[in-house]
Amino acid sequence: MPRESRALTRATRARAAERGLPYQQARDEVIEIHSRAQSDDMSFAEARAVYDDPLNQLLCQRCGWLNGMTCPQCGGCGCFNAVCSGWRHDEYMHEDERAERNACPECGGDTTTGYDCRCDQ
Repeated sequence: MPRESRALTRATRARAAERGLPYQQARDEVIEIHSRAQSDDMSFAEARAVYDDPLNQLLCQRCGWLNGMTCPQCGGCGCFNAVCSGWRHDEYMHEDERAERNACPECGGDTTTGYDCRCDQ
């Protein structure tokens, strides 16, 4: 049995026992944690702490927001933006989403700067 497989098995058994999870679910989580550790250049313990943090748990399946992204003004996620000023939503927006939100419906220019949209003149 290769060394990586033994390490995966040990980590999976430990996680299953620690969290009271079925083996397969614990294995999927260990693989996700390991992947995060490698991609973010952190130790497995650091990646596990980030993964297990309640603020990093999924809040909404539709928009992919995490609990830590909840806006205190509207109490919702990225899908619920009707009565919110958007300051917290803006923190987590991708540049493309921000540009789309600020685009003029007529000409497509950026309405926040006043220079790209000339529809009002």
